[in-house]
Amino acid sequence: MIDLDIGGACPRQAWTYALSQALGLPTAPGAGTDALTVGTMDYPSEPALEMVARAAMKARQDSVLALFADERTSTCAGLALIYRTKDGAQVMQVEPCRLRRSRPMVLVTTDRRHAFRLDKRCLLTSCAVPSRAKVERGVEHAWDEIRAAMRTVEVDPAQWEASYCTLFTDAQAFADFMA
Repeated sequence: MIDLDIGGACPRQAWTYALSQALGLPTAPGAGTDALTVGTMDYPSEPALEMVARAAMKARQDSVLALFADERTSTCAGLALIYRTKDGAQVMQVEPCRLRRSRPMVLVTTDRRHAFRLDKRCLLTSCAVPSRAKVERGVEHAWDEIRAAMRTVEVDPAQWEASYCTLFTDAQAFADFMA
């Protein structure tokens, strides 16, 4: 459980923007990618994640979702990565990890068996898993950095480009967007 309380404001949009920035996704209009979406899901369940995974496969987009128990809580239950494979998609629980300040964050599975980063084209690719000690420190640094960024980000939902940062309040909204 990760407390994302930013002083009473809903953390979902700020989190979406902060993680997108930390991963190295373009967050301003212009040439970019729609190969990765970052969003949130309230009331997560296995069927809801399965539906989102099918939509991600259809749209050819990997997805990172912050999972919240309901629409009111600021406590994130974890992050789900929907990673497309040649045979479909895998849904994995991941954590952000900052290994070096000069580089974008990577995503590391909670079992520490897989790691992912954005390549130069902003496509999510598998990469080597750092040592456990580096990962543990990196995860702590990443969450601290994301919380700090969330407090400084001013988000205007009307100015967001859906292909860069997208906020979804439930699995059906995500599936509708991907259709």
